[in-house]
Amino acid sequence: MADGEEDYYADDWPKMPDDTDFSGRDHLLALVASGNSPFARYFDITLLIREIEEKLGVRISDMPFVSRGSNNYGFHLKLSDGSYLVARFSRSDVSEAKFETEAYQLLRLVPNVLASLLLYYRLPVQLASTSVEVPKDILGRRLFVFERAEGENNVWKTLSPDHKATWMRAALFNYNPPPDFCSTWLLERLYEQKPVSLPVAVAPTRDFCVSLFTSKIEATIRNIGDIIGWVDDGNTVGPVAFAAKQSLLRFIPHMLPYGDEAVLYRLVLDHGDFGIHNMSIATDADGRPRVTSLYDWETGCVVPALLSDPLMAVAVDLISDGDARPGTTRVRNNATAEERAEYMAWSTHYFNRLFDHAPSYEVAIRAGKNARHLWYSLRDWRGEDPERYFGELGAWAERMMTEPGVQA
Repeated sequence: MADGEEDYYADDWPKMPDDTDFSGRDHLLALVASGNSPFARYFDITLLIREIEEKLGVRISDMPFVSRGSNNYGFHLKLSDGSYLVARFSRSDVSEAKFETEAYQLLRLVPNVLASLLLYYRLPVQLASTSVEVPKDILGRRLFVFERAEGENNVWKTLSPDHKATWMRAALFNYNPPPDFCSTWLLERLYEQKPVSLPVAVAPTRDFCVSLFTSKIEATIRNIGDIIGWVDDGNTVGPVAFAAKQSLLRFIPHMLPYGDEAVLYRLVLDHGDFGIHNMSIATDADGRPRVTSLYDWETGCVVPALLSDPLMAVAVDLISDGDARPGTTRVRNNATAEERAEYMAWSTHYFNRLFDHAPSYEVAIRAGKNARHLWYSLRDWRGEDPERYFGELGAWAERMMTEPGVQA
């Protein structure tokens, strides 16, 4: 992407010459060879093929399937020896990739977290240019090439009720990432709005969590008249939001529990988009499912344990409330009573199994009830009506400080 070039979100899904959507299964290599690549508008796919073949010393004989994710294409590659690879290639030019590569390299050493095996990657490069067109080269797009794991994704509905849980989430929560990894990435991967720096070193302690919340609130709600949220929205901090900020800051030491810091404030690696759509699942000879890989770590982050998000996305989202009770979101408005009951059964089973394998997760969720409410409220704000949104959040904090049993 050229310096000063207008950003664009991502390529549209390509179309065929007759203006129909590319199916993802239309003999892509043959289309490319005949000069009819559906991706020609966006980039030169021969450069992608050439780079993978040269860097891995392989020959690609077929590209039987192309998928589209929110931010990436998934090119399924058949090699001349009959084996398969998957190339995940970004749909937009110049995108962050270093965290994800480090996460894959880190997790390949962790036995119970089956992150996809990364064979080759290239970070995007930004070149100075006066061009105002989307570059046809691929240097500005991140590229990851993986060994293709056995199985398919999005197979939740085919599994029996006894298998509606994934133990991998427990394994990920139980894993202790190295301190230097946490120090490098905690602030970098924090959601907007985020502070430029933290006043204390990253550490698995309550004191650090107090500092993290304080810095996050200060970065989100600055001073009266300052921009709040995203610049293009044109919102500024008003008196109600500013008063709410003071309430939230006062609430922090009341909100964060004392207790076993190794349970509550241990730093954990969260996937950020954990769900059946980002897993490969195979079945054994007895029909029992097994997860063979977990991929797409681009929204991952590092958080204290009591802020970790156990959500699992399936046909709906399986969530827990502040008391670690199961629930669901993203349920269709027209879902039947039977379907809603089924979704709740999934969630109940998932969280029962999760807490069986990671009992400290349940402890952290319960102890961090108020902290989690504030953290997720800050995360979920999308810039709308800051006076009302933060006014209500500040009023909640004031109410909580009068509740019996709230930390003094």
